[in-house]
Order: sequence, then C-alpha cells, then structure tokens
Amino acid sequence: MIRLIVIAVLIVLAYFLLRYRTNEKIQKGVVVTLLGLFAIYTLVLVATELFR
Repeated sequence: MIRLIVIAVLIVLAYFLLRYRTNEKIQKGVVVTLLGLFAIYTLVLVATELFR
C-alpha cells in the first residue's frame, strides 16, 4: 500500500515540476531528496527482510 502511495506522490510531483517549470535549483533539490528517501526506504526494507 505504501508503494502505491509513493508512486502516486511521485507522479503528482513530476506533473507539478513539469507543469509550472519551477526553478532549476528547486528541481534538483527535489530530485536529490527523493532519491535519498528512496535509498533509505530500500535500506530499511532490506534490513527488515534480513532480520526475519
């Protein structure tokens, strides 16, 4: 369920970034933040599976 919510949020965010042509620095910041959050999510998921 969380994956579906994350995918929906990413689609909406991409739409707004393209629609309103936000500042390039803001776009880069958002992309870096999302990639960082995705990396943390992946690490937590792997750690959770390893502990099982």
